[in-house]
Amino acid sequence: MPTTFASSLARKRLQILALVAMSGIYFLSYFHRVAVPGTIFNQIQSDMALSASSVTALAAIMLYTYAGVQLFVGLCADRFGGVRVLVSGGLVMAAGAILFPLCHSAPTLYFCRALTGFGAGFMYLSILREVSIMFGPRRFPMLIAMVGGVGFLGGMAATLPMERATMLISWRMALLAVGGLTLFSVLLAAGVIKKLGLPRTRGAALSLRPIGEILSNRRCWPLLVCNVINFPVYFVIQTTVGKKFLEDFGGLSSATSASMTMIMLATGGATTLLGGFLPSWWGHRRKPVLILGTLLVLMGVVILLTGVYCSAPGSVFLAGYVVLAASSCSVPTGTTLMKELNRPETVALAVAIPNSLCYAGVAVLANAAGLILDLFASKAIVKSDHLIYPPAAYALLFWVLLALCGVSLIACFMIQEAKVIGPDATADVAKMGEPI
Repeated sequence: MPTTFASSLARKRLQILALVAMSGIYFLSYFHRVAVPGTIFNQIQSDMALSASSVTALAAIMLYTYAGVQLFVGLCADRFGGVRVLVSGGLVMAAGAILFPLCHSAPTLYFCRALTGFGAGFMYLSILREVSIMFGPRRFPMLIAMVGGVGFLGGMAATLPMERATMLISWRMALLAVGGLTLFSVLLAAGVIKKLGLPRTRGAALSLRPIGEILSNRRCWPLLVCNVINFPVYFVIQTTVGKKFLEDFGGLSSATSASMTMIMLATGGATTLLGGFLPSWWGHRRKPVLILGTLLVLMGVVILLTGVYCSAPGSVFLAGYVVLAASSCSVPTGTTLMKELNRPETVALAVAIPNSLCYAGVAVLANAAGLILDLFASKAIVKSDHLIYPPAAYALLFWVLLALCGVSLIACFMIQEAKVIGPDATADVAKMGEPI
């Protein structure tokens, strides 16, 4: 009996260590999505002599790759098991992260960002699958919410802490250190999970038919339109141009601007967790929460646009950033409804498809933001180490985002509730958090 108890206790400790190690990988995965180029836009532009569109392409190429791999990962995780998919993707992500700061040409920078995005795209769904096996369905919602929270902390580390690190040791050395930490985390997780001796499972053969079924479900279309607009509008500010805008238009220091984007990310994390409880406050209806999220995105962009025309102080733009980030409250509800509108057998893909569209949308907007800034390059003020783009450039960008928010609002009112809604409906998914 004591031997059995000791063995069970040792296994529980290994499971907790494995969860911590996997959460660490997701922390770093989120860090890589946020840090480049948002926090170090000026440093990369100066060091590599790149145009604005070339710098924002560093975000876009990672996110295109990240989005494109989601469906493939969902299929592979179900087929081959999460461990092998997690480790394989983690090693690719680490390779891209280590090589990126060693590059000195634009093509190699893009290639390494694509590698990082490809590997990062493997992380969440693999972790989701392993957590479900190790801890069972009862603890699954709480633990996945915790992993999501750790991811937000990784994003926060990519703002002000990363900005301070670049001031101390340069952006290349800071990213190289994070790349080495990424490799260590992957190897640690692989070693711990191997000690657990989880059974190797092999699911059904790979098939693209469930993807077609979900995409052909017309009830999902308005929800997918909202997914491809709301989160991308928020996240392109968070990860691509938000800090740069505050420095250019507001004249704020690099540290202050990074602090404001960190507050923005903290707000997103907090409201995402809160969003898991919002449907119960509205009689377990999904649509009111989704409308609220869409209105918050629209209001945030209106605040930013108004601030540009009124030459507002930085506090106004911080308010706009916070409102934008608060729109994350609708993400768990959107994930839940997407699951409810499709067959139970396609849960993983029902989660993967909107997430893929979300990050594809971010990538498109990142490209668009760079092109818009380049339209005003001739009017930019040339500093010794970077360009300062005129207010008109950012005004045009915010007008484009506002128009997209209008489309999303129209689509949001067309969303239908699922047929079966109740206190127990998809409680697990409701707490899963933001796009993966």
